[in-house]
Amino acid sequence: MSRIPIGCLAAFIIVYLSASGAFAAGDTPSVQVRTVALRHQELPNILTCYGTVAATEESIFNVSFPHPGQITGLYVRAGQKVRSGDPLVTITADPATRQGYEQAAAALEFAKRELERQQTLRAQHFATNAQVATAQKAVTDAAVALDSERKLGNDQPAQVAAAPFTGYVAQLMAAPGDRLQANMTIMRLARTDQGVGIAIGLKPEDADGIAPGMPAEITPILSAAAHPVKGTVRQISGTVNAATKLIDAWIDVTDPASLVPGTSVSVVITSSRHTGWVVPRNAVLQDDKGSYIFQVMNGHAKRIDVTTGVETDQLTEIYGEFDALLPVVSLGNYELQDGMEVREAVLATANP
Repeated sequence: MSRIPIGCLAAFIIVYLSASGAFAAGDTPSVQVRTVALRHQELPNILTCYGTVAATEESIFNVSFPHPGQITGLYVRAGQKVRSGDPLVTITADPATRQGYEQAAAALEFAKRELERQQTLRAQHFATNAQVATAQKAVTDAAVALDSERKLGNDQPAQVAAAPFTGYVAQLMAAPGDRLQANMTIMRLARTDQGVGIAIGLKPEDADGIAPGMPAEITPILSAAAHPVKGTVRQISGTVNAATKLIDAWIDVTDPASLVPGTSVSVVITSSRHTGWVVPRNAVLQDDKGSYIFQVMNGHAKRIDVTTGVETDQLTEIYGEFDALLPVVSLGNYELQDGMEVREAVLATANP
């Protein structure tokens, strides 16, 4: 069996290690990245808050009867949808109410008979024109009184209230068997074809920057397929709500039919606009020190700590000691460390 001389083996190992060391020294690590140029553009000052779809006061209709009575039929529940003409509630007139109508009818019949008697006596020269005129006035007054009773519905033993429009029962304040006073509200109806808005709460420090007329964008929170709806700030309360500790505000919407009352929504209000530096959202990274970006200078990555401002679906506004002339790494930045060599593949500037 042949043997390899020890001296030859040692020489081979030295040559191999020398070659390997030379290769490692010349193989400097680098990362291929894509970059974009910083963009200076106009941005909105936005405020994001949350609220609920609700009916406006103008769209609320109170269902009541102009006379006392008792509920003998209730055909809806709170929150139920109703169509125009649907029966809502039946009320039976109070006996005293019915008696008032019958007395008014009897008074009119008596006044008519008295007028006929006075007219007959005048023809026989036993009554004066003044007496006939008085009898005529009594007939007129009795007719007016009876007409008033009819307008109040007191001539009907039972009345059914029907929905005056398509909407839903916003609030129910009575139950079958309840005895009601005149004009007592039984339920509140809300329209669904109009008069729907957004009730939101603003932090007191944010409310000063919001004013009526500012544009807003409303998005249902629990519906992934929902499209944003445009709106406008309508009014802002001047006091803090004792229950929520927020300042109430109201948003009018342009397409109320697309929003279901009671839905939770997010609202983005644009208060004003300003100019600033923006980068794609994926160009901004986070660690325990905060937000930062990488810019490329002389073929190497340079970490720049930044503060973020306005964020959109695609862009993030940044503040910091960056160089507006140097490109920003938008892809491949997760592999970078400060000072690492990079190979650039330049993209277009950040799109608005």
